Amino acid sequence: MIHSGLNEQGCVLLVEKLSSEDTTFNRLFIQHYYDFKRRNGYSEIEIFKKREALENVLIPYRLEENLQLLRETGFRSVELFFRWYNFCGIVAVK
Repeated sequence: MIHSGLNEQGCVLLVEKLSSEDTTFNRLFIQHYYDFKRRNGYSEIEIFKKREALENVLIPYRLEENLQLLRETGFRSVELFFRWYNFCGIVAVK
């Protein structure tokens, strides 16, 4: 639906939470992200409640899956423009 609503050469910016095929990286990225939250004033209870609220609701895809889905939808150019731990930014051009 987004693709069909775009002008020719229009683009979409997508920021997604990712999973990795390597469980070691998944654990490390999550640990570093929670450490970041703690350094920025989040309490353990706030971190826990957010994790609990998203559990089994937000099921992240791997980066490759996100890129493939965008291409299959019809975007002809797809590129990663940002990556930080288990988050990424993707630009996709119609």
